[in-house]
Amino acid sequence: MSCHICSRPPTSNLRCICPTCARNRLYQLRIEYSKLLLEKESIKQQIEAEVLLSKLSEGLTEEKSIFHVCLDGVSSSWVSRRIVEKEAGSSAKTTVLASHIEGLVSDIREKRLEISRRRVSLARRQSDAESAKYQLFERETAILASIQNNIKRIDHLWHSLHSKTTEARIFLCREAANLYNLRQGLKRVDGVVQETYTIGGLHLVDLRHMNGVSPAHISTALAYIAQLLVLISHYLSLRLPAEITLPHRNYPLPTIFAPSASYLLRDVGSKLPSAQQPSPDSIEPQRPDSHRMSRPRPLSIGKSLPRLAKEDPGTYALFLEGATLLAWNVAWLCRTQGLNSMSDSWEEICDMGKNLWQLLVAPPAQQSTLMRAFAGRDIHVKVKTSKVSPKTSIQRTVSFPMLGHYSHGTVHSFLGAAEGAEFMRTWRLPSPTRVIDKLKSTLMGELASAEWELLERRELEDIIHDRSSSVSQSSSTIPASTCKTGSVNADAVSESHDLEISSGAGSTSRLKGVNGWTKLRSR
Repeated sequence: MSCHICSRPPTSNLRCICPTCARNRLYQLRIEYSKLLLEKESIKQQIEAEVLLSKLSEGLTEEKSIFHVCLDGVSSSWVSRRIVEKEAGSSAKTTVLASHIEGLVSDIREKRLEISRRRVSLARRQSDAESAKYQLFERETAILASIQNNIKRIDHLWHSLHSKTTEARIFLCREAANLYNLRQGLKRVDGVVQETYTIGGLHLVDLRHMNGVSPAHISTALAYIAQLLVLISHYLSLRLPAEITLPHRNYPLPTIFAPSASYLLRDVGSKLPSAQQPSPDSIEPQRPDSHRMSRPRPLSIGKSLPRLAKEDPGTYALFLEGATLLAWNVAWLCRTQGLNSMSDSWEEICDMGKNLWQLLVAPPAQQSTLMRAFAGRDIHVKVKTSKVSPKTSIQRTVSFPMLGHYSHGTVHSFLGAAEGAEFMRTWRLPSPTRVIDKLKSTLMGELASAEWELLERRELEDIIHDRSSSVSQSSSTIPASTCKTGSVNADAVSESHDLEISSGAGSTSRLKGVNGWTKLRSR
């Protein structure tokens, strides 16, 4: 039967931890001790009987005692020795039991002291637990409120720092646009007012109207745009989809890579742009598509587009791809900065001057930034004053298109995060391939439908000189019956001369539909 206090069986070999188990352990020892006492008492009685028998008189009593001892078969000396041995053994056992009892008593005393110490410790721990639980909810609420306040404060400082970073980006972008002299102008063509955009005093040509523009003009304009675009993307910490390589040592002209071949490990320091190299068809007629995709697209040409299309179709196609990728970079940059006023048509992408002007010049910046940056200067775009105090977060309105908000260089408003991905998912920007196909078909269709052929300035002067000399000879040698034909030739010469003057005056003074081109008469 197990103990009712510690629930241990009676045969357990463990140390005693309760009085009941200790008492049960002592029962056997007490029984043995009682047996020893009884045996001692019997021996004592025997000794007393022997002593009593020895004091009796001689005679029958002594004979009877001797006869009694002899009947037991034991001599008196042996009985005495036996009694002494038993007394010695019992005294030894008594000593052992006494020492064992003293050890048990000391153990019980120590256990009681340990139990008392544990009770005191448990009481102290219980008191500490009660004191720790006292107003625990209020203290947890206060700590949580403190942590939330710290989070809000840090978040406010983070937004404030991002706002200052955005202001710095706005200032740098507008300053770069101002240094590049990005301007908007108006011109009247056939009674219709049209917007024109210039950079560095050079007219920015729409990609759809490049057939009538000189190659130097196109190359310079695209180089300016590429330099400004790389600078703006650096200030905004954005990685453009199509990588632009600016001129550097042994690389005199800018180029651009396709999005699939951009930002790869390559050595472009010793390679010339594709426009300066021979035609790839004449060197390697069978070139893999992967190598073609990794080739940089030139942003400059040495010939006019119609002549380049006839003489070198490969370079012509690469140049159109490069110009389109540059325009697509500009449109992508405008979309990342929240400029969604442009439509989703490919025609709007081709007008890089308008997109850059709307992004960098047209929207008004915050008052604090511009008043610090352009104080005492002649600002091209007037800034409206506002009495509203600047906030720490970017105001996403139509007038302020989040310029400098999203970027690839900061964790705040990271364009590659979920918020940026959701922001870019709403775009309906045409793909670069589609824009390239549309632009190529438009330019080639214009050449095919109008049947125009580009004339260099010297060739035009030679034609004018030949026609003027032929008119003078015919007027001096042919009679009056042929004056009608001579007058027609003179009219043609005057028209050619007027065309030369208008082309030399600039693109703003040309007639609509001419643009440096003239239709050849049948020879």
